[in-house]
Amino acid sequence: MGESMDGTVEEAAAGEADVARRRRVRRATVWGGIGGAAGVVPIAIDGTEHWPWWLNLTFSLAVGLLGAFGGAVIGRRDRVKAEVRRDTLDTGEMELSQYRVKLVPEGAQAPAPFKEDDYTSYSLTTTTRRLQLWEFGYLPQWSHPWRELQLALEGHVVVVTGPQGLLGRFVLGRNVVPEELILVSNRLRARTPGR
Repeated sequence: MGESMDGTVEEAAAGEADVARRRRVRRATVWGGIGGAAGVVPIAIDGTEHWPWWLNLTFSLAVGLLGAFGGAVIGRRDRVKAEVRRDTLDTGEMELSQYRVKLVPEGAQAPAPFKEDDYTSYSLTTTTRRLQLWEFGYLPQWSHPWRELQLALEGHVVVVTGPQGLLGRFVLGRNVVPEELILVSNRLRARTPGR
């Protein structure tokens, strides 16, 4: 009787978590659509001075619908990626930050910090218990507890080493100070049990 009761409670908790996950994805889809549609407002206002009202209205509706669709798709995609990352967290663990990074091969010269519109498929995610490397925001590459990691700087390149050696060399986005990640690492490693 106790096992079936536990199974029922676990199934109910899993069902509630699934419902909450779907609700978060729906909410992100709706807000993304609203944000995309809102992008047409300045165009519509400015268009009243240059076009007849009927042309402005037609154009604004068409662009607004495209913006709403695009925003909804992007909002949903980003939320699904966030849910994948969220599923890797332990109970009580929280995602703190995500840093877009470029990989720097070992021995290669460090490139300049990249601009916001430069492409990279990698990101480092800090949590209260570990550091994770993700590709495309949903494909885990590695995940290590803070106590196993050492972070250092080589100029503006962040070097991450773990128990098996070098895990990666990374250049962070232009608007991120590499020392910020080192400071976060040191503070979280000091708070990690088992040291």
